[in-house]
Amino acid sequence: MEFTPKLNGTLDDDLYGLPESQLRPIFAILCGLILLVGLLANGLMLIILVRGSGSRGQAPGPLLALTNSLMVNITLSDLVFLVYVVPVLLLTFLQEDWWLGPFVCTTSQSFNMGTMFCTFYSMVATALLRHAAVAFPTMALPAGRGAQLSLCLTMWILGFSVSLPNWLYQRVVEEGKDEGKETAVGTGSALIHSCLMLLAPTQTNCYFTLLGALAFLPFALMLVLSFSHLGWLLWSGEWPQVPLDVRQHREATGLILVVLVVFVLMWGPCSVLGYVAAAGYLPDTYTVFVATSLCTILAYSNCAVSPILCFCLSRQFQAGIKDLFCCSTQERAILRHEGMLQRGGEGERVGAPGSLWGIPA
Repeated sequence: MEFTPKLNGTLDDDLYGLPESQLRPIFAILCGLILLVGLLANGLMLIILVRGSGSRGQAPGPLLALTNSLMVNITLSDLVFLVYVVPVLLLTFLQEDWWLGPFVCTTSQSFNMGTMFCTFYSMVATALLRHAAVAFPTMALPAGRGAQLSLCLTMWILGFSVSLPNWLYQRVVEEGKDEGKETAVGTGSALIHSCLMLLAPTQTNCYFTLLGALAFLPFALMLVLSFSHLGWLLWSGEWPQVPLDVRQHREATGLILVVLVVFVLMWGPCSVLGYVAAAGYLPDTYTVFVATSLCTILAYSNCAVSPILCFCLSRQFQAGIKDLFCCSTQERAILRHEGMLQRGGEGERVGAPGSLWGIPA
């Protein structure tokens, strides 16, 4: 469902827009902003999650322990995406020809697909855990360290199993600038390199059909059913077993729903264009280049938008930010106070001998 623009079209219809040579640096700057904001936001998110799941205070309950581990999993997935995939997109905007080699071509697109679905499946698992905790409050959830690691590892395995075709078929090919025909990688002044998935039309249709039917639609259907039932349980006045922390359940459910909807909306246009391009129905024109580049940047920026949404919509994360910075300020004040006391103590110890031995009798 991912799509990276070929960035090698003829771009003949740019009479009313900026030339390609000026658009590429602009798109590269946008990728740089995504990288900067995403690293800061996800780094802050990871610190808050680790501090919240630490040994301070009483141990978290099973639901909180599992959902926190999944949030850490999502954050780590976004960080991997930011550290590797986003810089590759930034570098591809700097040149028309693919110049990063076959290894980066294969691995970057595989990590693109793998981390995207790892994030998606972790969000789905978070929603289902919240549903189970609300609908079946007496059900015992395994919350040990082994259960948390197994759950997160399962998300990574599921995500990278979806990227298996990228590992097998993502290759660097050469295309004629005028003819648009793919040839084996070689030399030639009229050829440029592109990073593409080499699938026949029938294989492409089969791949996207299986991708939607097995990797996306069943989980999307589970989400629809889960959120429908959760909405009826949490907002219906007829529910006889309303928990004491119903407000917290409502806020958490709303946050998960918003993050998931934003995720699908931001990746949707890029995924549709990816299918159209793989099927061979996307011409190499200036308009298509701009549209595909913007859709790709929109999709990639989701890894920076998701933690910002959590900070804006969740009281727990807002409290975590305040606690982080307030504790840091208090710790600095305590260290300064201790330093002043230490320096004062040292001054008294140094002054005493001076008064005894420094003044002649």
